[in-house]
Amino acid sequence: MSNLAINGGPKAVTKDPGDLFTHPVIDERDEKALLDMLHSGQMSSIEPGMQFERKYADWHGMKYGLAHNTGTAALHGGFFGCGVGEGDEIICPSYTYWASCTPVLSMGATVVFADIDPWTLTVDPADIERKITPRTKVIVAVHCYGHPADMDPIMEIAEKHGIYVMEDVSHAHGALYKGRTVGSIGHLSAASVMTGKALPAGEGGVLLTNDQEIHERAIVFGHYGRISQCELEEYKSLAGLPLGGYKYRLNGFCAAMALVQVEKYPEILPGKVAAAKLWWDLLEDVPGIVPHRPSWPDSTLGGWYAPHGLYDVSAAPGNLPLKAFGRAVQAEGTTCSPGGYGGMHLHPAYQDYRIYHEEKPTMIARSERDTRLKKGDLPVTEAGPARTYSVPRFGYCDEEYITQCADAYCKVMEHADEVPIEEGDYDEEGLAREREFRG
Repeated sequence: MSNLAINGGPKAVTKDPGDLFTHPVIDERDEKALLDMLHSGQMSSIEPGMQFERKYADWHGMKYGLAHNTGTAALHGGFFGCGVGEGDEIICPSYTYWASCTPVLSMGATVVFADIDPWTLTVDPADIERKITPRTKVIVAVHCYGHPADMDPIMEIAEKHGIYVMEDVSHAHGALYKGRTVGSIGHLSAASVMTGKALPAGEGGVLLTNDQEIHERAIVFGHYGRISQCELEEYKSLAGLPLGGYKYRLNGFCAAMALVQVEKYPEILPGKVAAAKLWWDLLEDVPGIVPHRPSWPDSTLGGWYAPHGLYDVSAAPGNLPLKAFGRAVQAEGTTCSPGGYGGMHLHPAYQDYRIYHEEKPTMIARSERDTRLKKGDLPVTEAGPARTYSVPRFGYCDEEYITQCADAYCKVMEHADEVPIEEGDYDEEGLAREREFRG
C-alpha cells in the first residue's frame, strides 16, 4: 500500500481541530455589547464609531482615526483626503483585492499598476520608482496575505517625489515591519474590519493618519454628521452635506462589535503570530515549499488572514507540479488549494469598459496618457496564481495539530514519486519561471 492518503494510505492529520478554525471569536463581551446597542436605540449614532476609531488609532499611535462602513469606503475617503482628482494617477499593485484602487475611477483618476516582489507578494519598490510621473498622487502599499510591504524604500521614494503613501492593512492587522505596526508607517492607512478579517466587526473600515487635513477632508467627503467637528476654516461652512455625496459612517452594531474586538485583539494576536511562526518553521527546509513570511528583523505576519505559501516547482522533488501536490496534501486532511490573486490590470474594468458612459474607457477617460497594460507587462503578478496556494488559517497555536498539518506537506514531498499526475498538471513555463526568480 502507498504511504500517501491519495493512494489509499493513512492520513497524516488525525487530530480533531476543535475550535482552532472558529472565526470570529465571539464571547459574552461581544454579545453584551450588541444587546446593549440594540436596547439603546442608537444604532445610527456616530458616537459608537468614534469610540472604536479612537481605540484603534491609540493602538497604532496615530492622531486621527475615522470609522467607515466598509474598508472600501475608508480607502475611498483616504484617496479624497490626499486630494486625488481628475487626471491624477495612483500607483498600486495589481496583485490585490479590487478595493485597494478601484475607488479612484469614480474620482476621475487612473491607476498605474505595479508589479510585485516574487517572494513577499507585495509591491516591488523598484517598479514603483519606474512608474512615477508628475501626475502621481498616491502610492498604495498593500500588506498582502498578512505580509508587510517593504515600507522603508517605499517611504524613501515617496519622500523624494513628494507623494503620499497609503497602507492597505486589511490583511495584516497587527503585523510588524521592523518593529513598527503596519498602518502607522505611511502618511495614512485604511483597513477593513469585515467578518472574515483577523479583526472582525461584521462590516466596517477605519482610516488612520497624523495629518489633520487628510483627516478632515475624509470627514467632509463622506461623514456629513461630523463636518461641524472640523477645525480647518475651509471646511466649517460645509456642515450637513458631504462633498462626495456619500454616507460612510459605521453603524452602531458593527461599531460595538469592533470596539470589543479591538480590545480583545491583543489577547488573540500572539496566538496567531505563534501559529504562523511554528507553521513556517516546520516547513522551512522542505524542498519546493517557500515560507511566505517577512525576513526583516522584528517583523511578523499579521492576523493570519488568507495565509498563502509559495511553491518553487524547480526545487520540488521531480519537479512535482503544484496542482498534483495540492491534491495530495488535501487528501492527507489539511488545506492546500493552489491559486491566489490573478491581478486586476487585464480586467475589462481596467481595459475597455466605460463605467460612466465616457467617450473613452474609464481607466483613461481623463488621463493624459494611456496607462492600460497588456498581458506580460506584470510577469510576477501574472505568475501569482500558478505559484501560490492557501494554507490552514489557524486561530491560535495548537502545536500538535499544526505539526500534523505540516507533516502532511512533508509526507507528500517525501513520497513525491508516488503522487498521481493528471493531464494539465505539468507547467514547463512555470518551471522556467521559478528558475528565473531564483536567479
